[in-house]
Amino acid sequence: MKALGTHIVCELSGCSTQALTDVDAVREMMVGAANASRATIMEVAFHRFEPQGVSGVVVLAESHISIHTWPETGYAAMDFYTCGDHTDPWLACEFAAKALRATSMLTTEVKRGIAQSSGTFTHVVTRDHETSTLSA
Repeated sequence: MKALGTHIVCELSGCSTQALTDVDAVREMMVGAANASRATIMEVAFHRFEPQGVSGVVVLAESHISIHTWPETGYAAMDFYTCGDHTDPWLACEFAAKALRATSMLTTEVKRGIAQSSGTFTHVVTRDHETSTLSA
């Protein structure tokens, strides 16, 4: 199965409230995650909400990494989507979980951009609802 990209949908629970609130720390973590995955950063955009929470995206030459945080619950929703054989979105995902001090990581991996004989494209879930308990 030849796919154009790998998309990991990630639910991080038990994260540090402080890490999820600090927009500069979240930006630094996301840049670090992109670098860990061997991706090429094109642009970054982040916003801190009042009274709390951060949303942001790192646009990659190979696609993107995004985050939305809920510090009041210790939760972060993240997407890691990369194309090409030289990147590894799992490295970015693991980097982020460690940096945010998550205690649990629930992931679903989707292979995207699979060409069909009809000329259309589809996706396939390749790892569904994989839960990891992490040490804090």
